[in-house]
Amino acid sequence: MNIYPSHVFLFLIGSLVFLRVSLIGVLTYSEIITMSYFVLNWKSILSYFKQDRMLRMVMLAWVAYLAMQMLSDMLNRSLIADYQRGWARLIFFALNIIVIAHVSRFKLDRMAAFFIGYVTSLFVATYTVQNEFLADWKFGYGPLLTMTAGLLIGFGRSRNTNRLGGVIFLCIGLIHLMSNARSLGGLTLFIGLLSLFAGYFHANLSSGSFLSARFLLPVLVSIFSIYQLYSFGAASGMLGEKTKDKFEKQTAGGRNVVSGGRMEYTIALPAIMESPVIGYGSWARNIEFVKRYIYINKMDPTTYDAEYLMELGTIPTHSHILGSWAEAGFMGGVFWLIVLWFAAVTFYRMLRHLEVPFRIFFLFTLAFFIWDIIFSPFGLERRIMDPAVIILIAALNLYFDGLAAEKAQPSIVDDMPENELDHIYPYDYDSQRSSTNP
Repeated sequence: MNIYPSHVFLFLIGSLVFLRVSLIGVLTYSEIITMSYFVLNWKSILSYFKQDRMLRMVMLAWVAYLAMQMLSDMLNRSLIADYQRGWARLIFFALNIIVIAHVSRFKLDRMAAFFIGYVTSLFVATYTVQNEFLADWKFGYGPLLTMTAGLLIGFGRSRNTNRLGGVIFLCIGLIHLMSNARSLGGLTLFIGLLSLFAGYFHANLSSGSFLSARFLLPVLVSIFSIYQLYSFGAASGMLGEKTKDKFEKQTAGGRNVVSGGRMEYTIALPAIMESPVIGYGSWARNIEFVKRYIYINKMDPTTYDAEYLMELGTIPTHSHILGSWAEAGFMGGVFWLIVLWFAAVTFYRMLRHLEVPFRIFFLFTLAFFIWDIIFSPFGLERRIMDPAVIILIAALNLYFDGLAAEKAQPSIVDDMPENELDHIYPYDYDSQRSSTNP
């Protein structure tokens, strides 16, 4: 793979995610670069959007999302500081999508450069920055281990790489569970199992949709097996005393691991039901729902956590979908549902192909993204990482469309000029088809 300025630029954006500056609220250095790039190239950037239907749909949904956020802030009379940060967050989110799309040209090797930059940044930040967040295995060393392994495995081109990657990911997943990183461990084990049986998916998913039993049954069996493995290991103490204590607290009162680990849903869903169309404005401040959350979780109001929640005053959601819905009304939820649909379809399409470049890494990235949309907040880091994954989804679908076109009409594709092939087949290991356009 040749290295061009676009690879270096995307590597740079990915590598500066953890460097931040207080400007319009808090910005990453990556966002300062994307903002500068947009200002310098806005004409060619906007004209480029004619090339991808999925991205146009996502951006149209984003426009409606932003409009509803503005309307919600006006109707709820949000604080000036809140709506300024809320609008800026959405605007920078869109700018990041636009710039990454323009620089990457929806090519997988260029998107790989971005993620290599991100993993490099995570490595440097984890080992040099004195940060309690990154010191936690779940957010620092754990993701670094999984993503580094995924990238290294991804350089392999053999079909047997999928099985090897599956075994490695299963071992890493067990390490995560023993380190009390439940969601990270579960996702890593999940991708390990799917990679181990990559041949089954390749042979049985050549037709049909991702709602077919041939896809859903093994996926659900994998999820159920991982859930039972964790439950047994945590309850018996095999995964350590911290994991056992956490498991017992979260399953007390007949709750399961998922509901016990995401108690925010017990407040977020009723809050959304009370104002499903308009929402509560940027940062969704409503002290009554905070008090309910403290009461339901039987928190001592005098503790630091309870006092912090009261001071913050925002409805607990811990979810892209629920958080956006609570802030911007139904269009916030609809936006992330659309993105979730495309992510799920792309995940399914990846399982059908064995020789996708960086296959196991991209599978893990998509699985983690789907998890984040449902179960994780839309924080500062996600403003740059989510756009990168959205562009990755578009790039993967163009790659699969190129494979389908080549399979259906090989003679036409083989005779096609390189500058035309570049649009429908954005990545190819064959050096004869590598684009010379940086």
